[in-house]
Amino acid sequence: MSKGPNANSTLAAMSGSGNVAVKPLVKHVLSKELQLYFEKVCNAFLDESSEEYRTSAYSSLREDPGLHQLVPYFVQFISEKVTHGLKDIFVLTQVMRMAEALVQNKSLYLGGNADLSEQFALRELAASLLGLIAKKYSHSSHTLKPRLARSCLKTFLDPSKPFGAHYGAIIGLQAVGGAEAVRVLILPNLPTYGALLKDGMAEENPRRPEAEKVLTVLFGVLGTLREGRTALANGHNGVVTEDLRGRLNGKVGEFLAAKISEAGEVDMVHAILEV
Repeated sequence: MSKGPNANSTLAAMSGSGNVAVKPLVKHVLSKELQLYFEKVCNAFLDESSEEYRTSAYSSLREDPGLHQLVPYFVQFISEKVTHGLKDIFVLTQVMRMAEALVQNKSLYLGGNADLSEQFALRELAASLLGLIAKKYSHSSHTLKPRLARSCLKTFLDPSKPFGAHYGAIIGLQAVGGAEAVRVLILPNLPTYGALLKDGMAEENPRRPEAEKVLTVLFGVLGTLREGRTALANGHNGVVTEDLRGRLNGKVGEFLAAKISEAGEVDMVHAILEV
């Protein structure tokens, strides 16, 4: 499998980045060319001395076709750097950009559960990085959390973005701002967003698998609104009355109200209605 037509020029541009001591572990099943590409890209992303190399690496991951085999290795590399680089804002920022570039590469995700799984794993990694950065560095920059949240919200509210981007924006908002971000930024926009999600989940819509992932993650972040609440008595669990359903419609729109009601999420309904 050959890498993309732009990769050779990218490798040439990054040839001076060998001063960064990064030796990614790549299985022997990859061609030497792909192994070299992988190592050069990782080196370039972590090269603090050259913005040119970092920019070239970002552009390559974002635009080059033929990189399918490397996605699992980039995911592993990002995960390892997050685990061992929690005190280094430069490393965290760079691997977040690496994840961003990969999910924006249109040639990597052409369908199939495996591709979809890798794409959403990268988005989850990027969101967790946002949360780490917000938690660790917001004390030194009071505008950091608002700026991160604003960026995620802009993506979430853009109907032209793919559902995968919405997925990342939703978990990014929750990671940066917790339940308060869900309450203030996500919940008020659900009546409108629910209509978009309904269209995406139509049986004939090719984007349905992604839309279903978004629905699942919405349930997850809405569940954070229950934190600190006393659970209802068991006898009431699993039953959403018509009155509750009607009030819920006004909060999240008919489509999402129906999904939440069908799931019997009574505690979630009450948590939403109390907002």
